[in-house]
Amino acid sequence: MMLHGSTWDKGIDLVAVERAALCRGVCPPLNPEEQRRVVKVMTEAGKSSVVIGERLRMAARTVDRWREEMGLSPCG
Repeated sequence: MMLHGSTWDKGIDLVAVERAALCRGVCPPLNPEEQRRVVKVMTEAGKSSVVIGERLRMAARTVDRWREEMGLSPCG
């Protein structure tokens, strides 16, 4: 079932993305597209690839690769 509405964007749960990006509490389960959105949001907030990787439980190198694929400049 695909949910849509003001808290969803093309299958991405924007509330889960926001909760993950705020780094408060346990990171909610995210699908790969939601993880990419978190990388974008956290990069724009000036977070390092290490911090983002720790939050999403992935290698900082993966964060760096995704940033490169999305055309984002690392912030730290």
